Amino acid sequence: MRFGLFALLTVCGFLIFALTMTFTTVLPVWANYVARVIFLVIFGALWWAARAERPLNRFRPVFFPCFAAVLGLSLGFFFADWGLKLLGLTTRTPVGIAVAKFSQASLIVIGILAVARLSGENLASLYIRKGHLLLDLSVGLIAAAACLVLSLLQPMVRALGTAKLMSLAPWILVFVVSNAFMEELLFRGSFLGRYEPLTLAFTLAHIQVNYAPNLSGFLTVTFGFSITWGWLMQKTGSLWGSVLFHCGADLLIILPVFSSFGAV
Repeated sequence: MRFGLFALLTVCGFLIFALTMTFTTVLPVWANYVARVIFLVIFGALWWAARAERPLNRFRPVFFPCFAAVLGLSLGFFFADWGLKLLGLTTRTPVGIAVAKFSQASLIVIGILAVARLSGENLASLYIRKGHLLLDLSVGLIAAAACLVLSLLQPMVRALGTAKLMSLAPWILVFVVSNAFMEELLFRGSFLGRYEPLTLAFTLAHIQVNYAPNLSGFLTVTFGFSITWGWLMQKTGSLWGSVLFHCGADLLIILPVFSSFGAV
């Protein structure tokens, strides 16, 4: 019984991220809309029912992040181009990619925080808290600095030249900060204290990426980062160190991301 429930919840978590994570369109457009609506109805109903129904009440901590993830990711999917439309940009430029990521990430974060508010959850339950701040910031900054050095040694980065790299720096910063905070809140802040196995979906969700020349190697590294960030968050009691580390890790793939859109 317990194993069956574990398997069911794990499969549900995988489906949420496999079908609604917004890297690429996995399903045809019409099926994408239908899948999101179905997930919203199912997990929304389960989350709402668990507020009062005694048999389901013990699963409420799991239904909350599932519904919050579907809602946030769906908002990001349906309305992510608001920033581009507002500023008249496209994702063919570094500025457009950065604005698109900020727009998407902000909607996902708003969705998660809105459900948390309705559920009576506080920010601390999402690891948005002070925690062991000195340890958090120290580890995060050291790891981010190491990633920065490694990224600067990449042939693609060195080929750009200092002037070009400096012109890209503000948009790179917007992208990595927006993405790192959103993903740490979505994958670990929401799930880590409630149902830890679902945090492994972070690795599987990246199967969709089209900017990694060696997908198996990329997923192996991503899995290692996922475990490390989860450990750091549990050790320090907050997500700030993981966010900083994640920002640094994203520097290693930011130019391939820009290149995949034809922006560099």
